[in-house]
Amino acid sequence: MNLQKLKLSDYRNFETASFSFEPDTIHIFRGKNAQGKTNLIEAIYFLSHLRSWRTSKTQSLIRHGQKTFLLEGTVENRGRLEKLRSVFSSGKKFLFRNDKPVRSFSDFVGILNAVLFSPDDLTLFSDSPKERRRMIDMELVKLSRSYTTVLSTYQKLLKERSAILKAYRPDRILLDTVTGQMIDAQTVLIAQRHAFVQLLEEKASKVFPAFSQGREQLAIRYKSPVDPTGDIRAQLKEAYDKSLNRDLQMKTTSVGIHKDDLEFSLNGKLITQTASQGQKRSVMLALKIGLCDVIREKTGQYPLLLLDDVFSELDHERRLGLIASLPKNSQIFITTAEPVSPAWFDQPVKFYTVDHGVMKEGIFDV
Repeated sequence: MNLQKLKLSDYRNFETASFSFEPDTIHIFRGKNAQGKTNLIEAIYFLSHLRSWRTSKTQSLIRHGQKTFLLEGTVENRGRLEKLRSVFSSGKKFLFRNDKPVRSFSDFVGILNAVLFSPDDLTLFSDSPKERRRMIDMELVKLSRSYTTVLSTYQKLLKERSAILKAYRPDRILLDTVTGQMIDAQTVLIAQRHAFVQLLEEKASKVFPAFSQGREQLAIRYKSPVDPTGDIRAQLKEAYDKSLNRDLQMKTTSVGIHKDDLEFSLNGKLITQTASQGQKRSVMLALKIGLCDVIREKTGQYPLLLLDDVFSELDHERRLGLIASLPKNSQIFITTAEPVSPAWFDQPVKFYTVDHGVMKEGIFDV
């Protein structure tokens, strides 16, 4: 997968700009802080996910004084060209694929598949379990249509079960019916989540030694209400039977995948308890590169890899480890405010300098 062209209009600090990018090449955006490097990465990410990771307010992405923004990308996906366009105006997203309106987000998201690393990702380890579940769901939604459908079904059933429990006299027959449907949905979802986490751990663990010189071992544990290697359906049935009286008393559903979590450890010790910032950054980078390998295995092609401010807080050895671990024959976009040497790379690299919303090809003093 490659992004051939990118067009921005009234997006962040870019008035109007158009860029062309070489396939299977590392593109490095250099420049001082607050010049627009991250805005370019963000624009690519938006075309992939229809949201920014930096703000929940899409309105704030519009250039100051304007009322709308436009993003447009030409994507090579499995040998076919896809033209994607997103226009945000009057608080709404208007989506077009090959110049035809798209009504459903699911028909747009993932056409341009992009994996992002940003310094903000390091909070994943200390955030609430909800954020770690969201990370799993976000990736599986792009990889599996069945997962998307079943997850939506489960979320609706969870709300329905909560409403039944909150009733003055809960309908026990209806409660049993909805609980049974939730068990059916979770049997599918837990199996897919477990398989995804296992594969992610396998891929990330192969990458991680490049950052730790082999001194540390990475492990990822998927925490679910049941043992995913056993009879999921039977275990869920038993868990709901045991929690029924408590759920009726507390008027909430205490068992289910909405309680799932991930644990990350190095040499058997939880990252949240012992890891330094450099170690956390290294683990997160290994996870992102490992995720690219998972997507490559599942879809037959690498996603775009977006690395924002990736070299800060990495010593020279870890920087070289990162570069050695980058997927070959894939398109990668990197932002940095620090000097980068072309000699570090053994694959095609193009350099750009970003200054006050203007990008020029070549290495300049910044």
